[in-house]
Amino acid sequence: MELRNCHKAEIFDLSDQLICEAEVTRASYEGYRLIVPREFELKEKTELYHVVFYDGVAGLIHTICVLGDALNISKEKQSVMCMVREERGNEQRRRDLKVPAEVGIEVSCVRRPAEPAAISTELTIEVSFAHPRADMKRLPARIPAKTRNISAGGVYFVCGCCLPVGAHVQFQLHEASRPLQLTAKILRTETFEPEGDGPVQYGHGCQFIQMKPNAEAELRSYIFRKELEQRKRGRER
Repeated sequence: MELRNCHKAEIFDLSDQLICEAEVTRASYEGYRLIVPREFELKEKTELYHVVFYDGVAGLIHTICVLGDALNISKEKQSVMCMVREERGNEQRRRDLKVPAEVGIEVSCVRRPAEPAAISTELTIEVSFAHPRADMKRLPARIPAKTRNISAGGVYFVCGCCLPVGAHVQFQLHEASRPLQLTAKILRTETFEPEGDGPVQYGHGCQFIQMKPNAEAELRSYIFRKELEQRKRGRER
């Protein structure tokens, strides 16, 4: 296994219970060193761990590892050697892997769609009539919204404003291990009839753009945790 742009990992036991997060450093040809909290206690030398590496180039890599050779590097952290015994695949390199996630966000429209050309396709004409540019001037600076699902490639959210196809929006995902500032381009919209006396709601299917490798790694980590939660709930039913 060769990591190209990896600075983060998560350590699980073999029942997929999260033990801790770790920083990743290259040690030598023998393997990698993981920087973990001082309170992390190594088990027997033969104990196996499920370690997930988040690599900005290679994606999310599942491995079975042995950890050892602990070195204290500060009052809060220690370094342990990580020796990969088995690589179990790259589960989330597929950008279409989506997980349901109802998370409250605040969306800001940061770029309007491009002006339609003099000769336009039928789709562009339809969009320009359905979402006139004049409506953009009346949009709030921050629009309360809720995500429905999310993947490493995009997000679907619902809000009370109909944003035009082609617009760029930004929002922060606070449920990740650190707040992530994400930018997305709206690819499609749909209208939901109001429930009872409630307002009309609009759904927006978006593609992430301008995402840096470390942000993608954080996002994949969040998606993986959500998927683990779903598996756990499924086993408890």
